Formats: sequence, structure tokens, C-alpha cells
Amino acid sequence: MPDPIRLNAVPDSIHGNQDVEYHAPVHELRPETFVHDRARNQQIMRIQGVVSLPIGAEIELYDPNIKATVVGVRLLAGSEHVPVTICLDVDVPETYWQER
Repeated sequence: MPDPIRLNAVPDSIHGNQDVEYHAPVHELRPETFVHDRARNQQIMRIQGVVSLPIGAEIELYDPNIKATVVGVRLLAGSEHVPVTICLDVDVPETYWQER
């Protein structure tokens, strides 16, 4: 049975062989999501599951009870040995860190 996905012939820049088919690497997706304070470059939490929230969504934090706002969604590229991970960048009010 033929492959249902049509592959594009991409020139091989090293060998100059135009007949080489390019196959994009396939990586596993880690079944968790990182929540990261972008301004402080610090991880807030890890969620056991893949969650992709829209920019502007709020995450209710506790201790103290504060809302973090999603300001970015990133796909952290993996490798042969490290799975791909979703990362939610958030803006966290200063009072969250003052209580820590």
C-alpha cells in the first residue's frame, strides 16, 4: 500500500542529489506542560497533561491566591532522546513572589 502522505523531493545540499526525499524527524510529545514566569525566567509549575491555553487566559495560582496571565505559548523542541514539550509563558504579579 503506498504512503498516503505525498513527500516532496528536496535537494540534498551536501551531495547535490535532487532525487533525495526529505523526511522530517518525528519526536515524541512529553505528556506534561510547563508553566513558566517569562519575566523572571522561572518555572511556576508542571501540569501532568498537555494543555495549550490561548494568550490572555488566566491561571489561578494559590498561596497566595493570584492569577497569572498567559502571554505566550511555546513548543520546546526535543531531540532523539528528549520529548517535545508545551510551555505556557505567563505574567505573574510581583505579590506572588513576595509571599515565597
